[in-house]
Amino acid sequence: MKLNQTISNEQLGEWIDLWQDALYRYAFFKVGNRADAEDVIQDAFLKIASAERAILNPKAYLFRTVANLCADALRRNSHLQPIEERMPAPSLQDETEAQEEQRRIARLLDKLQPRQAEVIRLHIHAGLKFTEIAEMLDEPVTTIKSRFTSGIEKLKQMYIN
Repeated sequence: MKLNQTISNEQLGEWIDLWQDALYRYAFFKVGNRADAEDVIQDAFLKIASAERAILNPKAYLFRTVANLCADALRRNSHLQPIEERMPAPSLQDETEAQEEQRRIARLLDKLQPRQAEVIRLHIHAGLKFTEIAEMLDEPVTTIKSRFTSGIEKLKQMYIN
């Protein structure tokens, strides 16, 4: 693997420090298990380190790469258990509560349109701003905000009913 000459080791280390936790949370809630999430994150950082062109927005690049790698992992590992049967995010304290919370969230998000669910995951689980999500998905910010708002409204309606 040839390293990108425009990215220094210090810069790559900075990006890892800044975004590793958010990328991991996002990947974990996409693939549902620790090992695959860790592999995805490692692969994403390897991809940015070996990119053949300059990366204008490394955060958007990394999140888009993680989203794509998660989709690849899920296709590759189609034998994985459904998300509601997977382990909770390791950062949550009580495992039983975490499992139930993850199941509830996954069931609700599965009822939304995939694009709405993705925006909600990116905003809530990964902590991305709407402008970052818009850039990452190559969509207008107004579209991203609309998807988030309508998705949240649908979730509220489901919760009430």
